[in-house]
Amino acid sequence: MKHNIGLYTPPLPKTESYRETIDLAAEFGVSTVECLSCFEFETPDPEIARSLRAYADSKNVKFSCLSVHCNLAGENAAAAIARVKAYADVAAILGSPYLHHTIVCEDRDPEKVLPYREKYFEQGVRAVREIYDHAAAKGIRTIYENQGYLFNGVEGFGRFLKEVERDVGVIADFGNSVQMGETIVDFVKAFAPRICHAHLKDVILTDDDPTGTGLKTLDGRYKHEVRLGTGEVPFGEAVAVLREAGYRGYYTVEARTATNDPAELGELLRCADVLVNT
Repeated sequence: MKHNIGLYTPPLPKTESYRETIDLAAEFGVSTVECLSCFEFETPDPEIARSLRAYADSKNVKFSCLSVHCNLAGENAAAAIARVKAYADVAAILGSPYLHHTIVCEDRDPEKVLPYREKYFEQGVRAVREIYDHAAAKGIRTIYENQGYLFNGVEGFGRFLKEVERDVGVIADFGNSVQMGETIVDFVKAFAPRICHAHLKDVILTDDDPTGTGLKTLDGRYKHEVRLGTGEVPFGEAVAVLREAGYRGYYTVEARTATNDPAELGELLRCADVLVNT
């Protein structure tokens, strides 16, 4: 396995603890894992972080990023900001260079989100500044992906980077740009110099959504996640743009179509390797 492929969990692999994830990473020759705020990290506990750091070190596995789900523009914004700051402290203990967190909780229908654009955007930017300053003092860089409808797309994300007035990093999520009627190639061309991390997923677009499982896009279609390598994401073109810009970060596999089958996990990792290293 190439050294630049990483595991994001959950959703992949479907384990019940980060110790299991670390074991799988070591078994498949994956050098890094990205953790979410669940399992052992359901709360930002420094002692648990020290224990997991020691275990990961014993397996020669590193933490590429710690990701946190949060809503920084709600009624409990102050508590949410304090919680994310505590996760920045945990990221430092883990030896992770990055902390990634969501900014606002958004509805799956853009027509219900966009009327609140200015209010949520302003609140979110203020919160990001505060969290960035706290994390930077710990040696951690906060990084943000093309996510949702407010902080996504070339225009919206460009506005965010301009108004936040901090050296935040950028995650290229290969499956999210389609929500804005764009492709990941549009996104990486616009922000390649600041991209320091990547999430790999694959999607298809449909004109209707009879099952109600799709995510509505700005151009009125529906996004569905599919098995890596079987969808419409132009991996080769996007990776070429990143490579030309000098990208040396990880490509973390974030695939919600995974099962608990080790053979399938191995196949997904091999597919990721091919998609980004050929």
